[in-house]
Amino acid sequence: MGQNTIEEPQLNYLLELFSELGSMADNFVLVGAQAMRFMINQPRITKDFDFVLDVIALRGMSQSVDEVLKKLHYEVVPEARRFQFTKQIPNSPQKIRIEFLACEKERRPKNFRVDVQKHIHARACIGAEIVLRESDYQLIKGLLPNGKYTEVKLRVVHPHALLMMKLLAMDDRYKNIRGPLEVKYDRNEARVHAADITAIVHNHIQNSDFPKLFWSQFYEDNELKMRSKDIITNYFWGLDSPGIRLYAEFLQLQNMVVEEAELKRVVREVRFLLHHLAD
Repeated sequence: MGQNTIEEPQLNYLLELFSELGSMADNFVLVGAQAMRFMINQPRITKDFDFVLDVIALRGMSQSVDEVLKKLHYEVVPEARRFQFTKQIPNSPQKIRIEFLACEKERRPKNFRVDVQKHIHARACIGAEIVLRESDYQLIKGLLPNGKYTEVKLRVVHPHALLMMKLLAMDDRYKNIRGPLEVKYDRNEARVHAADITAIVHNHIQNSDFPKLFWSQFYEDNELKMRSKDIITNYFWGLDSPGIRLYAEFLQLQNMVVEEAELKRVVREVRFLLHHLAD
């Protein structure tokens, strides 16, 4: 864990992007699986970068995220329409892909989109306000695509805030709120989120402050706190609970042996968070 856990060549192009963003980069918080690279051992492999944006701050800036993306030859992902962008890495079959998320309260009426700047949207995300508070800078360094060495500061979500995001995402995917056409995709995403939840908890539950940090982040949002409590209670109450079934399915799809002792460990560790709910 730590600096430069992001793999090349994606690292080179992330450095390029943040160098060009300049002061705007302070309003990007890395979340998702790439953020897990800074907080757990052996994170799963992903090529995507998810960022929660401080929309209010970006709206007040004269610089344009859209102009930076155009300059660096990012293309809009057609089905996402300006909250997902991708760039083909030269002389490589690989791409770098970025997605923007933002606070739910900033969303359009009756729409999941948030207007960030001209030609730049974000996907509304419950809990994004917490993420913006619960983050720290990490130093990443390496070579730009042109071979020049550089260092940039990257805001990365705290583990307890990412855990909150993963719990909410797993719940949404498991309930298949997007409808029957997305059943297969949502089930797989729910499995991935369940596995990420177990990994974050396993790597941080020994820290006596972690459960307290998890619950204290909700101090302004009791409704979200209670929803997180209900997800933990309902999804990880025992070996037959939905979260454990999702985790077992994830292991099976990775051709790993599903052992009862491992599933019991997950139940024990995740439910330990509930012991500190009143702290």
